[in-house]
Amino acid sequence: MKQAQTLLHSLSEKLRAACRDEKRRVNLLLAAGLGGMLLLLVSECFPEEAAVPQTDATPAATAAPDSYAETLEEQLTEMICRMEGTGQTRVMVTLAGSQLTRYAADTERSADTERREHVLLGDAALVEQVEAPQILGVAVVCEGGGDPGVQYAVTELVTALTGIGANHITVTKMAGTS
Repeated sequence: MKQAQTLLHSLSEKLRAACRDEKRRVNLLLAAGLGGMLLLLVSECFPEEAAVPQTDATPAATAAPDSYAETLEEQLTEMICRMEGTGQTRVMVTLAGSQLTRYAADTERSADTERREHVLLGDAALVEQVEAPQILGVAVVCEGGGDPGVQYAVTELVTALTGIGANHITVTKMAGTS
């Protein structure tokens, strides 16, 4: 600890002495500037992984609607299985279309024309908004689905989690259960 303090004190004294002399001060600033430019040059030699550019199309080609539906199904199944009286559960979600991606655009207007260009960040277009696909309906098949109380509770849960109306949710009893 004492040795580190001595070294730090020694360095600070040398720096103060160098800053007193104008020629040394200019040389230090020049060396610091060159060091900074060298660091920038080195960072350019090792670029970050390039972002995968998305197409110009409005529906995102890379967004799989099945994965969104599968994720919803898994989340709903997990929540419904935890409810009292439901038992083993299967959930199916149907979607209208696919994910919609809106890209930021720069618009130039003149007296009689309008020109729009996507705003780019590197090689990829800047995403302004991503809208999830609309849920058309949810089907829930569970062991306790024959009980009206369970049907009501499951319907209320699905309505609360998805925002769709009860008329788009069906809860029924699983086959092969007594």
